[in-house]
Amino acid sequence: MRKVIGIDLGGTSIHGGLIDESGKILKRSMKDSRAQEGREKVLDRISQVVEELIKGEKIEAIGIGSPGFINTEEGRVLSIGGNIEGWAHTHIREELKNRFKDIPIFVENDANAAAICESWLGAAKGLDSFIMLTLGTGVGGGIYSKESGIWHGKNYQGAELGHAILYPSGRQCNCGQKGCVEQYISGNAIEKTYYDMTGKNLKGKDIFKISQEDEYAKMAVEKYTEDLGTYLISIKNIFDPEGIIIGGGVINSKQYWWDNTVKYYNENCNNPEGTVILPAEYLNDSGMIGAAKVAFNNI
Repeated sequence: MRKVIGIDLGGTSIHGGLIDESGKILKRSMKDSRAQEGREKVLDRISQVVEELIKGEKIEAIGIGSPGFINTEEGRVLSIGGNIEGWAHTHIREELKNRFKDIPIFVENDANAAAICESWLGAAKGLDSFIMLTLGTGVGGGIYSKESGIWHGKNYQGAELGHAILYPSGRQCNCGQKGCVEQYISGNAIEKTYYDMTGKNLKGKDIFKISQEDEYAKMAVEKYTEDLGTYLISIKNIFDPEGIIIGGGVINSKQYWWDNTVKYYNENCNNPEGTVILPAEYLNDSGMIGAAKVAFNNI
């Protein structure tokens, strides 16, 4: 059976897996991305993950899911590189080909990779159309239809759902705009909301955990659920998809926000029927499994 390496690159962590044609993860490796140290450090960390996975194995290809605007034909990042310092304009394929010669390398946007996984094996399997939202360090998006597959857009900037404007003239975003969705419904966003209220720095997962007893954490989570519910209404009314699949690291805390978000959506959307809202099934594994599927589809 053929095997490939799937890499999910995030602003916080790099998850890698040795994956077979059925989507089974045979071996894993994970490292901090150290994104704040810049592109060279991130490339080194990706290489270390690949080197750990490749030992003693015959590898057909490497698939990488990366944040940012990704030219999938050339395997490079365009003008926006997500939450990685200096990642814009990085030629990922070329850089890694110098380190792993004779192994084909394919690059896809990270949220698109997650959508590909969920369509192949997960919550979106069998859906003719769906929108993927990944809530992590930032917010990623994927648009899928049975007829066209993943929508990349004319300039490889399609489905950048984290950079729709939720609050005009709002928080400054890394992309250069103000008020982006990413600044309000990502893991980093709830940390900013809590900090604005209290002056205290806490991790998002910890803010969710204390939201039952900490009044400010409770207010931050309430704002989070309303902002996410509002955005889901917009997605429904723009795309009218069969499903909206929500994944990314924040989904691991869904017991604190999921029910209230769906309730807000149902109570405020003009016609909530016809679109199911589902948690991703593969959670933190979806990016690397989807990246592996991209590799299999291209070799």
